[in-house]
Amino acid sequence: MAYITQLKHLIQTELIPDVEDHIDELFEGIASAKDATVEERAELEDMQALRDEYKELLKELESGDIDEEEAEQLYTELTAMREGGDEDEGDLGYDEEEEEDEDDYDEFDIDKEDDQY
Repeated sequence: MAYITQLKHLIQTELIPDVEDHIDELFEGIASAKDATVEERAELEDMQALRDEYKELLKELESGDIDEEEAEQLYTELTAMREGGDEDEGDLGYDEEEEEDEDDYDEFDIDKEDDQY
């Protein structure tokens, strides 16, 4: 039960409040500009979806749908994301996309000498 308790605490006291603070900041920025850019709207939607995911995760923890092993894995992943996100002041570290490895696209690299393209 240790990781389930720690995960609940992390979500309730840190993750949801941080996301809600960020949502509030976005709303304030939008209100002061009297309109939202496409990027601001997308970020706002992403943050609201993230908050909803955390709340759903809490429900699953409360109902016992998540066991101790899964709670440990989630706790480890969430704390690692938070620690990684502290490097950038505006980044909450919740980006689920992995960094692309530039070698992933080597097969698409075009040589300057290759005239077929």
